[in-house]
Amino acid sequence: MEYLVAGLVLVVALTALNAALTAAVLRRWRARLGAPPAGRHHGPGASGGAPDLGIAPGDRMPEFTATTAAGATVTRDGLAGRPALLAFLSLDCPGCDDSVPELAEHARRVRDAGGRVLATVVGIEADASDLAARLAAVADHVVPEPLDAPVGTAFGVRFYPGFAHYGPDGVATAASVGLEGLGEAAPPSAPAARTAAP
Repeated sequence: MEYLVAGLVLVVALTALNAALTAAVLRRWRARLGAPPAGRHHGPGASGGAPDLGIAPGDRMPEFTATTAAGATVTRDGLAGRPALLAFLSLDCPGCDDSVPELAEHARRVRDAGGRVLATVVGIEADASDLAARLAAVADHVVPEPLDAPVGTAFGVRFYPGFAHYGPDGVATAASVGLEGLGEAAPPSAPAARTAAP
């Protein structure tokens, strides 16, 4: 009987150790996913240069298909012909939640120019998150994503929070980790959007 109890205690201890190590690895992976790239901090001391988001000015918007939190389908073709602001956010990124008020101002200017705003939220149960609920008042489309982030992966996004402006022609005009690299708003594109529309 003593051996049985000792064996049971050993199994419980090993299970607890395994759970603790798994949790530590997940925390470290999530922190690394949400951290800005080294040497390219997006705070006030950021240096100029090309963004390290994975999207650069001049890049064409990739093909993608996503399902919004409301159950609608959004695609590249659905955003074509007008300016677009895309936001790539994560539940495990402290700066993502903090960026929502400033994102709302950028989104307003893009919408005033006839554009659309799409925001993705990466995380477990992202569709039921407070971040997704806050973004519903800011973006035309809120796309909850699992941890493998299929939409973010299609765009080549490597860091959160990430933001990109696209012109009516589907070409990126600005992109950055953090909102500072986007400037005041998307380049004047409202006239182009009007001429592109039938």
